[in-house]
Amino acid sequence: MVRRALVFALVFAASCKKAPPAGDLPPVKEWPGSAAPPSASPPPANPHASSGAPGANAAAAQPTPPRTLDKLPDGRLALGPFAMAAPKDWTTKPITSSMRAADFVLPAKPGAEAELIVYYFGASGAGSIDDNLDRWLGQFVQPDGKKSRDVAKIEKTKFGGQDATYVSVAGRYVAAAMPGGTDTVDKQDQALLAAIVASPSGPYYFKLVGAKTTVDAQAAAFRAMLDSLTVR
Repeated sequence: MVRRALVFALVFAASCKKAPPAGDLPPVKEWPGSAAPPSASPPPANPHASSGAPGANAAAAQPTPPRTLDKLPDGRLALGPFAMAAPKDWTTKPITSSMRAADFVLPAKPGAEAELIVYYFGASGAGSIDDNLDRWLGQFVQPDGKKSRDVAKIEKTKFGGQDATYVSVAGRYVAAAMPGGTDTVDKQDQALLAAIVASPSGPYYFKLVGAKTTVDAQAAAFRAMLDSLTVR
């Protein structure tokens, strides 16, 4: 009996040496807000998830302090890697989104407003040219039921020595009032003039939408602005 008790005591002592006191245990790594490690990071938000703009997504866009385009010594405006001459009667609006590079309000009568927004999503852009055209043109409904892509004018050209695609279409404009929102804009007799312009820093997306009468009246001025683009 004495020998058996001695053996039991030795085994118990050895097991105590292998298990450190609770205070000496290494801390357990916990993932904030979860009992398990997170899975792979989710893919970046798709900037085209909403239809209100060619690259507007509430989850991807970040608010920024109000800013406007800098004026260069020659009087032209600095737009990323570009310099350009904007029409003198267009009003510059401060932009407060990381996805917007510029915002212009065109001169118009009440009820016939039009606005040009220039978007920039970084060096990789936001989808292919066709993806963007399909989203823009998909916001227009034709009275005869045709697809807007079938009636739109699409031109491959160059602005500022950079490859560009220029598109125009008219019709009923139906799109989200705000990126990611549920309210919808639904207006008759609207028009789109837009361009996707490559640059050394990635593509810039020029989207002019508004009342057809105003857009038509400002079409030459818009084209002149694009023709004025030069790489700085």
